[in-house]
Amino acid sequence: MMKMRRYHPLSILFEFAAFLKSYAILAFVVVVNYGSDSWIARLGRILLLVSVALTIIASILKWITRKYAVDELAFHLKTGIFEKTERTVYFDKIQNVQRHTSFLHKLFGMTSITFETGTSGMNSNVKFDALTRLEADRLESLVKEFMQLGKPTTDSETEKAAMTSDRVVHFTPTRKDTIKASFTSFSFLIILVIGASLFSKVAQLFEVVDYVKGWVASVLISGWIIGGIVVGLIVLAVTIGVIWTFVKYGNYEIASDEERIYISKGVLDETAFSIGKKRVQAVEITQSFMKRILGLAEVKLISAGNLGDDEDEVSSLYPFLPVKRAYAMIAELLPDYQVVPDTERLPRKSLLARLIKPYWFWLIVTIPLTIFRPEVFELPIGWAIVSITLLVLLILSRVLGYWNTSYAVKGRFIQLSQGTFEKTTFLTRRDKIIEVSVKRTKLQQWFGVATIGLINRAKPVRHETLPDMPIKEAQQFVKWYAERTKNVQLK
Repeated sequence: MMKMRRYHPLSILFEFAAFLKSYAILAFVVVVNYGSDSWIARLGRILLLVSVALTIIASILKWITRKYAVDELAFHLKTGIFEKTERTVYFDKIQNVQRHTSFLHKLFGMTSITFETGTSGMNSNVKFDALTRLEADRLESLVKEFMQLGKPTTDSETEKAAMTSDRVVHFTPTRKDTIKASFTSFSFLIILVIGASLFSKVAQLFEVVDYVKGWVASVLISGWIIGGIVVGLIVLAVTIGVIWTFVKYGNYEIASDEERIYISKGVLDETAFSIGKKRVQAVEITQSFMKRILGLAEVKLISAGNLGDDEDEVSSLYPFLPVKRAYAMIAELLPDYQVVPDTERLPRKSLLARLIKPYWFWLIVTIPLTIFRPEVFELPIGWAIVSITLLVLLILSRVLGYWNTSYAVKGRFIQLSQGTFEKTTFLTRRDKIIEVSVKRTKLQQWFGVATIGLINRAKPVRHETLPDMPIKEAQQFVKWYAERTKNVQLK
C-alpha cells in the first residue's frame, strides 16, 4: 500500500494570502470606513469577517483531506472535503513544469511548483502551492528523468542524474540589455503615472493648486530652474524604469540540455519554467513598433500545456532580444526548427484584393456623421474631415498589412509573417500541425487568391491564417501537408 502524505502545512497560509490578494480592495474599503455607522459599511465588515472565517476553515479542511504520493511512474492524488476524489497523473502526460517563488515563499524558504499536462479542465495540472525547495527538486527530477530515460528511475539514479545534468546557458541579460529593455517597455513612464495619481489624491485633501500658483509663476521666469526640473524628472523616471525592469526581468537566464529548455527570471518574485523540446508545437516571434525601430524581438514557445494566467510571460524567452540573436537562439534551443530568412511576398493582386474589400467600420461611422453632420473642431465640414481621415487610416493599415506579410513553405517547415505596426512571425513544423484549410470568398475567386489556415495543438487551440495567398500556392500548401505521414511516427 502506497503511503500518502499531506501537503505542507504552510499551504494554508498561502491559500489565505491568495484570498487576501483577491479581496484587497474590499478589505481596504472596510478599513477606511471602519468608523462609519452606515448599513453598507456594517454589511461590508460582516461580509469580510464571514469570508475570512470561511476561508480559514475551508483551507484547514482542504489541508486535512488533500494527500499525495509519488512513485516512479506517476503522481497519485486524493482530494475532496465532502466528495472524495482520487486520480493518477502519469509522468508521460506532463508537458511543462513551472515554478513560482514569491516574496512570501522566500520568507519561509518555500516554493510552488506546477506540472502542466496537455489535457483540459480544472484537473489538467498537478499543483503544489507550498513545498520545500528540496521536495520540489525531488519531484521535478523524477519527472525529468522519466522524460529523458523513458523508464522508471530510483531515487539514487535521480539524485545522480540531477548532479551530473549539464545545462548550457544561452543568454543572460547585460546592463546594456536591461537599460534598453526599460526604454522599450516604457517602464520609465511609471513615475509619471504614479506622480499624477499622487498629485490628484493630494489635491483632493488640500487646495494644492492655490498654494503652488505663486511658486509656479516664479519658476516659469527662470529657464535654468525649468531645465533643471526637466532633467531631474527625466533622470528620476529613467532610474525608476531601470529598477522596475531589473526587478521584473532580473536574474533572467535561458538554458537548455539535450531534452528540455529552462527559463528563469525575477528578483522579488522568481519564476522558473521548463519544457521538453519535443513538446514545443510552434515558435512565435513578435516585434512591436518600438522593437522594430530598435531591432529587438520577443520569442514565445507555443506548447500544448496550459501555462496559467501569465502564459505570455512564462513561455516567453527574454522579450527584448536582438533580432539576429533571437534567430540564432531558436536554432540553439530547437535544432529541429529553422527560421527561413528568404520568404515569399504576396503578389500585387493580393494588395488590390485587400483594398477593394468593403470598409464596414468606416461605413458604420460615416452614416451617422452624414445624417447629423456635427461640427468637429468648430468646423462646419469637420464631420467630413473625420470620415476621410478614418478611411485614409484604414487604407494605410491594409497597405502596411500587405507590406509586412510574407510566407515560406520549405521542407518540413512553414513560416508566416503578418502585422501592421506590430509584426508577428509564426514558425511550425508539418508534423505539429493537426489540421489545414483553404477558403475563398467570391472576391478572392475573382482575383485568384485564397485564405489558408492551420491549427496547432495548444491551450487554447492555436489557429493561424494567411489571407490572399495565390491559389496555386494554396493548393501546393495542401499537397505539402498531405506529405506529413513521412514525418509522423504512428505508435
